[in-house]
Amino acid sequence: MRKILLAIIVLTWFLPSLGQELVVNFTFDTVCLGGITHFTSKCTISDTAVQPRDSIVSLAWDLDGNGKFNDGNDSVNTANFQSPGLHNVGLKAITKNGLAKALYKLVPVDFLTPLFTSSSGCVQEPARFSNQTLIHGDTTVHYFWRFGDGTTLSGVKNPVHFYPDSGTFHVTLVAGFLVGCEDSVSHSVYVAGPPAVVLDFSRDTVMRKGDSLFVSVQGTYDSIRWSTKETTYTILVTKAGHYSVEAFKFSCSGQEGFNVTVTERGPEPVISNLFTPNGDGYNDRWEILNLSDFKPCQVNVYNRYGIEVFSSGDYRNDWDGSFNGKQLANDTYYYFVRCFNQNLYKGNVNILK
Repeated sequence: MRKILLAIIVLTWFLPSLGQELVVNFTFDTVCLGGITHFTSKCTISDTAVQPRDSIVSLAWDLDGNGKFNDGNDSVNTANFQSPGLHNVGLKAITKNGLAKALYKLVPVDFLTPLFTSSSGCVQEPARFSNQTLIHGDTTVHYFWRFGDGTTLSGVKNPVHFYPDSGTFHVTLVAGFLVGCEDSVSHSVYVAGPPAVVLDFSRDTVMRKGDSLFVSVQGTYDSIRWSTKETTYTILVTKAGHYSVEAFKFSCSGQEGFNVTVTERGPEPVISNLFTPNGDGYNDRWEILNLSDFKPCQVNVYNRYGIEVFSSGDYRNDWDGSFNGKQLANDTYYYFVRCFNQNLYKGNVNILK
């Protein structure tokens, strides 16, 4: 009975690592390029059976990822990696009873280069920023923006910003990892203001029924759009109402508007201040241009000495600049006009032959 029992005890003692498992693991810190990475072995042996306890007798590191565990044998190791990105690092452990295992991990060495482009527009349009930061190592990056107008924004990779005024703004992007490695880049961003729109009118915007008005946009633009749906530089207006135009230049737009009033009669007589009675058939008579809207009109004209040189109780645009059958000299004369509305209009008219 004693021989059988001894045989069983010896068999159990020499079964190597039955019910035991070698667990290889290590920890490391994440650093920026140029920093020292620290590695710590966390290898263990699990024991799930009643056996003689095994132990780890050898550690070996592969810090350059070449498959050779010849870069150190201590439980704590360090490395100064010369390039950013992910580095393949391995640890191998061997136990007294002959168990051996290895584990590789990708170890980040952080480095980044902040970059961005902008799509700057107009004051009334959003400026869009495209973050193109080059990242090596950890992909978790924090961002901070200074937009150059006193406002800032953090935590957004590709922001959109509205500028209240036009001008050139100094924009800065700051990028960094949780462990540091912060860097920044700055660019000038130009935000254009709306282009000024100047209109030219062929006549007053208050006109009588049947008249027409040409309105033109002055300057050069990429495109033009009127409230009438026309896209030409000049439009013809014949009806009362509000009109507007939007002119586009470099993706920005400016607007201008005006009102047109159409009346049965003109607002007041339009009296010529110059005529040339030289017999050439052009501008030989002194005219009230919209006389038909105001007639009958009482007209009196005086020279610089106060002598009346022309009068009419119902003027027909027929004065040829003569007095007592003779042409008056080139000079300035003074008129008084009172029409159906009883308003008195006075001014001067020049005779020039």
